Amino acid sequence: VKMFRLLVVVAYLTVSAVGAPVADEITDLPGLNHNISFRHYSGFLSGDEGKNLHYWFVESSHNPADDPVLLWMNGGPGCSSMEGLLAELGPYLVNPDGKTLKENIYSWNTVANVLFLEAPACVGFSYDSNNDCVTGDNETSLSNYLALKDFFTNKFPEYRKNEFFITGESYAGVYVPTLAVRVLQGQEDFSINLQGYAIGNGLSSYKLNDDSIIFFGYYHGLFGDDLWMRLVTHCCKGGRPSKDACNFYKTYWPLCTQAVSKASDIIYNEGLNMYNLYDNCPTATAGNFSRYEADLSNILRAHKSHPGMMLKAKKRISTLTLDPPCTNGTDLLMYLNNPIVRKALHIPENVQKFELCRYWKDVRCGIKVDKLEDL
Repeated sequence: VKMFRLLVVVAYLTVSAVGAPVADEITDLPGLNHNISFRHYSGFLSGDEGKNLHYWFVESSHNPADDPVLLWMNGGPGCSSMEGLLAELGPYLVNPDGKTLKENIYSWNTVANVLFLEAPACVGFSYDSNNDCVTGDNETSLSNYLALKDFFTNKFPEYRKNEFFITGESYAGVYVPTLAVRVLQGQEDFSINLQGYAIGNGLSSYKLNDDSIIFFGYYHGLFGDDLWMRLVTHCCKGGRPSKDACNFYKTYWPLCTQAVSKASDIIYNEGLNMYNLYDNCPTATAGNFSRYEADLSNILRAHKSHPGMMLKAKKRISTLTLDPPCTNGTDLLMYLNNPIVRKALHIPENVQKFELCRYWKDVRCGIKVDKLEDL
């Protein structure tokens, strides 16, 4: 009887670990001073040719065999999903000392297996074997799709039957639906049990974002009636403010452009928290570039005054120890650039230093949103 029970236990452990890549398992995570009831893995998934996308997978602490698999992606474009893992919804959060971790009792892995993916290549620890970091929305969605196939085929085939959800925030408003389209289109060739997707604080339309933020700024009292009247007079048909009549997104009227630049300067460059107007900004990050600057650059890119406004923002940032406001990545940068941590996460020595966000000047990256029907 004892031998039978032993065999049952061994068989259960074997089945539960089928396909799990032993080489990717995190066996000793630096700074983790509390017990965890789940397994976690870090390694690389194969995207398009030469693209190696870093992933960190945390199994559910509830019932990993039957709980859903959830993919999480941060936005930017060009920002690492390690922020989502270690500062937002992961099972452990980096303490301000940049060395130790604390338990997140609100972690999403209490109900799901969560896959954090750094995309596109050259973001975070993801890299391109040919040092080709030029990318675009279509290229990113293709690599993400191929990475999913690698995950469910070669790394964790035991999870392919589980319900699957695609989620993310910010520029994931583009990453998530374009990836979902590829998954749906590829069901005959490679079926994934996709059940839905979710986007938080998402950017899916530059026009909608740029038009609505001006209304938001005025109705929240960020600028007064004089500027509002200039905006309405020079940017709205018939001088009447409505979402259909006003064009704050892309206009060639100089007086409208000037008014939009002034309003945008107040919204983005006055030290307000652009993610939560009623909250204070965190202290500055250790990096020279963050999600704030990535978002600001993309949000304002359609305006003629974009270069000048970005320069003004950077000059203002330079007075704050060269750090953009409203994003504190000091703890993440310290932790993930620790050689011991990199080794624990199986990051090769030749992979670049971790940065919270990376911005490409190439016009194909984040400058236009490719149509879904173009996939």
